[in-house]
Amino acid sequence: MNTYNDFYDAHFQEEALILYNCWDVASAQAIEKAGARALATSSFAIARAWGFNDGEQLPFQQNLWFLEQIRRNTTLPLTIDIEAAYSGSLETLAANVVQFLNLGVQGINFEDRKQDTLWDISEQSERIHTIRKIAKKEVFLNARTDLFFQETHHTFDLVKKALERAKAYKEAGADGIFIPGLTDLDLIQAFAEHSPLPVNIMINDDPNRYTNLKIARLSYGPASFLNAQKQLEKISHPILKGRKNR
Repeated sequence: MNTYNDFYDAHFQEEALILYNCWDVASAQAIEKAGARALATSSFAIARAWGFNDGEQLPFQQNLWFLEQIRRNTTLPLTIDIEAAYSGSLETLAANVVQFLNLGVQGINFEDRKQDTLWDISEQSERIHTIRKIAKKEVFLNARTDLFFQETHHTFDLVKKALERAKAYKEAGADGIFIPGLTDLDLIQAFAEHSPLPVNIMINDDPNRYTNLKIARLSYGPASFLNAQKQLEKISHPILKGRKNR
């Protein structure tokens, strides 16, 4: 069995690959027992679980250690959220990506956010190409664009801009395109019908809602972590309610 091939092929099936994101070994094992075909991490969830904000505030080496523990405790395909790989320069990018890939993962999410803005298309394409040269063919490079987080008003014109990025990212070596923040079904369909890459969207509802769209991958992102937090609060509240501190 080739774990990478299994993960890659899962993006080209009739049914979308569902990723209910994990943030530690316990959550990964629970999701695996529930029947997951692959595991995916959430940078937001991992950071928040340890008291940090999202956006590469969790120290790089700590992040690597947490990811390594997840990798060691599952045989499922694993794709990790590396954000922007804690990098500004291409040299730092290359060095950090090597450390991420040394974990033995089958996929990475790599975003085009640059602090409060986005890398321009040519710069981000060069960054993706740098990763592709390192990763070669054994890692599914999911290129994430935060364009729909940058704009509050989503239109077909914005979809066209996202498609420009998808085309450039494919030429640079990306295997998939991730468009978190876009929730309008008509706009998602328009993007998916013209995307040159398998499309990944982020959801927090019934995956059957997206059955008729040309979506390759459905990710729950931070929702799985937030749902677990709410459930823990719901369970513990009646137990603790009315109890006096002793």
